[in-house]
Formats: sequence, C-alpha cells, structure tokens
Amino acid sequence: MSDHDELLSRPAAARYLGISSARLSQLTAAGRLGKQIAGEYWVFTQAELDAYKANRAERPKGGRPKEEAETPARVVPT
Repeated sequence: MSDHDELLSRPAAARYLGISSARLSQLTAAGRLGKQIAGEYWVFTQAELDAYKANRAERPKGGRPKEEAETPARVVPT
C-alpha cells in the first residue's frame, strides 16, 4: 500500500460497494478485502475496492437464464 492510497472505513467501504455491512464482514473474514489495524479496526483502499467491483461486474449473475418471451398473439374481439 502506497502513501497516497485513500483509506476507507468499514461503513464507507460497504456504501461504496453497494453491499451490506454483514456481507463486507464475510469478505473480510474470508481474507478477500481489507486490512485490520490497531487490533479491531478495518480499513480498505480505494484500489482494492475498485478491483473487487470490477471482478464482481465480470462474473455471471446467479439463477436460471431467462428465455426470450414470445409475443402473444393479439386477440381481437368480434
């Protein structure tokens, strides 16, 4: 980490990523994000959050792919 990296707190990092604090806690516990300082405080660099966001955007979304909906035939009353 270089001296010019901006450090963000846990709440600021969660807001920046658009995830909950609980999800951010899971990521820190797994060692995927953040650095623990002074025994109890977690900090996050702007660069690591940007890298996480870019990686997350490239991954496919979960769930079953949606089928293209056929346009239903229009019923005209007689």
